[in-house]
Amino acid sequence: MAVAQNPLRLRAQPLTAEAFAPFGSLAAIGAGGGRAVNQDRGRRVPGIGDLARDAAATRPVLDVYHLKPSSLPFTLACFERHVLTSQVFIPIRCERLLLAVAPDGADGKPDAARAQAFAAGDDVMIHYRAGVWHSPLIALDGSAVLSMLMWEAGDARDCEEVVPPMTIEIV
Repeated sequence: MAVAQNPLRLRAQPLTAEAFAPFGSLAAIGAGGGRAVNQDRGRRVPGIGDLARDAAATRPVLDVYHLKPSSLPFTLACFERHVLTSQVFIPIRCERLLLAVAPDGADGKPDAARAQAFAAGDDVMIHYRAGVWHSPLIALDGSAVLSMLMWEAGDARDCEEVVPPMTIEIV
């Protein structure tokens, strides 16, 4: 008789640059800092400076995502990655976002046992490095609208999805 596997439970931690550094980078959306632009009628705040793409990903894509709200606990259905390109999400309207990331395992698939979960506010751009395993973004506390930037080659390398080998519940 097979024994039911207990789910892996991840506690969503606040998203910080230090904790997220192995997977990508963050940039504040707030208007603090930066430099004056447009005849001093605005501020240009530094964003993401380490975007990267493989030469095969020739088509820039700037899309808008509309996410329905979800709640905690949340059961993760898949990890995805984009092997040819960085991917950036910029909140336009949202309360909180939930995301999970996982390093590569020995088999090249996401190492679910070392996955981490984060909760982010509406004040940060999220940049996944090329090839980083991550969950699709999850809107918490209400629907969300985000802008997404990446490059595509027009083939299966644009998005690879993997179902985790165990149930992952984020609390």
